[in-house]
Amino acid sequence: MRFSACVTLQYETPFTAFPVRDWKEGLDWMRDIGLDGAELCISHYRDLDVPAVKEELDRRGLGCSTLSTGQARALEGLSLTGVSPEICGKTQERYREHIDAAAILGSRVTIGLMKGLGTPETADRDLRDLAEAMKPLADYADRKGVVLILEGICRYETALLNSAEEVTDFIVNGLGDPPSVGVLWDLFHANIEDADLYRSLAVMGRRLQHVHLADSNRMFPGYGHMDLRGILRAVQESGFDGYGSFECFNLPSLETVLRETGPWVEEMRGLLPQGDR
Repeated sequence: MRFSACVTLQYETPFTAFPVRDWKEGLDWMRDIGLDGAELCISHYRDLDVPAVKEELDRRGLGCSTLSTGQARALEGLSLTGVSPEICGKTQERYREHIDAAAILGSRVTIGLMKGLGTPETADRDLRDLAEAMKPLADYADRKGVVLILEGICRYETALLNSAEEVTDFIVNGLGDPPSVGVLWDLFHANIEDADLYRSLAVMGRRLQHVHLADSNRMFPGYGHMDLRGILRAVQESGFDGYGSFECFNLPSLETVLRETGPWVEEMRGLLPQGDR
């Protein structure tokens, strides 16, 4: 299992310890504390030199775990469902740009809130629309050698695909189980929606492609009530070889995140059997 943290390249986000202007310093910090990669928050590709970003990562020996894409929903109203055909088409085109960038960066591409918010009353229709919108993207990702990771997000933020089991069922039965689509398991949302985290892990199986790390209150691991050590031990023992990426707030303090990330990751690495390290 590899570990990454978030930096944002265009607009501020609460999920990184570094403002936009200091994203390269954020990469320096990741290198210095022994992380394996960065999760890049990218909203659009206007004036963004993706090969230059790749060079910055390579210079520090860092990979790119996934592209966080959701800012464009709030900033531009982009969504794959619940919008006009024109907006859906623009959203699909943005995801093609993300896929092109991911092919350069060697990363996955997150589909989170840009899948749409939906309502309980329209959820069945919305999921049919989501499948139709995602199928050409899954085909495009497959041709580019990129994996799209679909995130389960709790009911307080969206009516669509809240739990890991719902996401997995949608991938299998809604999309036909394409190899280019997997699951992003956010442990903060899972704490709300997944009744049995270990059962969810078994249901996802090989489709689990990425893990977001945060405690039950979205603070840094260890400052809530989740048994993250036990969960990650099970994730690692399942054969998962992707990234666990921090998506927690800078709580209980920014200083805590900066000080404790490296030691916590080293402790998690120690959970692996000796022969697998």
